[in-house]
Amino acid sequence: MVTEAVLILGLLHSSGLKKSTFAKFNAHTLRKLQAAVSQDPEIDLTTQMPIDYTGRLIRMQTSKEVLEISSNGSQRSTKLKEEEIRESLNPSDTVHILFPLSREVLRLVEDISKTAEPLPNCLSQRLFEVMQASEVLWKAPFPLHKMVFKCAADIVVKAVRDIDDYTEYTTLQYLEQHIPDCPAPRPLGCVQMSGISLVFLTHKPSTSLGEVWQVLDSDQKASVRDQLETILTKLRSLPYVDGRPLGGVAGEGCKDARRHLRRSDKPIKTLGEFEDFMFSSSRPGGLVFVELLRQLSPCLSSPPNIVFTHGDLRPDNITVEIVDRNRCVVTGILDWEYSGFYPDYYEAVRCTNCLSSCEDNDWFLFLPDCNSSKRYTHWWLLDQVRETRSM
Repeated sequence: MVTEAVLILGLLHSSGLKKSTFAKFNAHTLRKLQAAVSQDPEIDLTTQMPIDYTGRLIRMQTSKEVLEISSNGSQRSTKLKEEEIRESLNPSDTVHILFPLSREVLRLVEDISKTAEPLPNCLSQRLFEVMQASEVLWKAPFPLHKMVFKCAADIVVKAVRDIDDYTEYTTLQYLEQHIPDCPAPRPLGCVQMSGISLVFLTHKPSTSLGEVWQVLDSDQKASVRDQLETILTKLRSLPYVDGRPLGGVAGEGCKDARRHLRRSDKPIKTLGEFEDFMFSSSRPGGLVFVELLRQLSPCLSSPPNIVFTHGDLRPDNITVEIVDRNRCVVTGILDWEYSGFYPDYYEAVRCTNCLSSCEDNDWFLFLPDCNSSKRYTHWWLLDQVRETRSM
């Protein structure tokens, strides 16, 4: 019931406990409900609750409380034990090869194995051993769902639970074939075991741009912008075949990840169909709002071009190296899950997806010109309003 949910949210908001990710989500929801009631005391609060509220909370719940009891039976402390995704791997489970493993990965698996059985009879056991011996490079906010491990000096494995979309992998295959000098990881194979996909990629030691951005001076930031301009312009020059479905290069469809991930349920082949997808929402009503925004949309008689798009360009997905003491060189672009062929304005929209009204990170002032909101002002402003419907 909404009444019970609001009561629980209020208790959480006033408890004074350190906020977890789901507590912050609840606090945001409570503020939204309070604002709605202030505007209309008789409002139906069910229309204001986040989409799939319960499901989103459940997906956040990936930690468990472990009560430590001392030898004399007294309570010592209560703390959160964070689970890792590799704890769910079972060496006796069947391995499904989704994309063939490269020679480098097969060599790694054979070298690290403690078993004497030949591949592929004991592949699951050997993969299990590789994962247990690997170094943690990165954890998602919910590490039971996604983590990245370094399993060799030049190989990483991205472990992701319960996925049926391999856009990142097919994109990396596509880039390796069409732009081999693109600073993106090279795909080295992908398997699935225990409901977890293991995506093997090349790795180069590097630093996230997000880690160093605030200490760069204006000239260094401008240099990063110019380097990204060159890289992205080359990506955007990849030829789009008329009639080909928009989105992932292997037909994975279009994605909208502004507030939560939505995927198109049928092929989108025209800009009109793409706009229909962007305007669609699982929320009922709002037809007048949508129609008004459609009237404000740029005319499609002079439609935007379809270009290759990264879809999630931000400092944390860009790697750099500081050379010659002060030169910041872009060495890589990571995380291609949202990539594909989209309207040319879409990268500008996605680049500012996490921009807040009280933003103090000047990264947004150094976006490459080819995907800057200044170049696509009309589309960008339209999407800022359109996004409110997905909240």
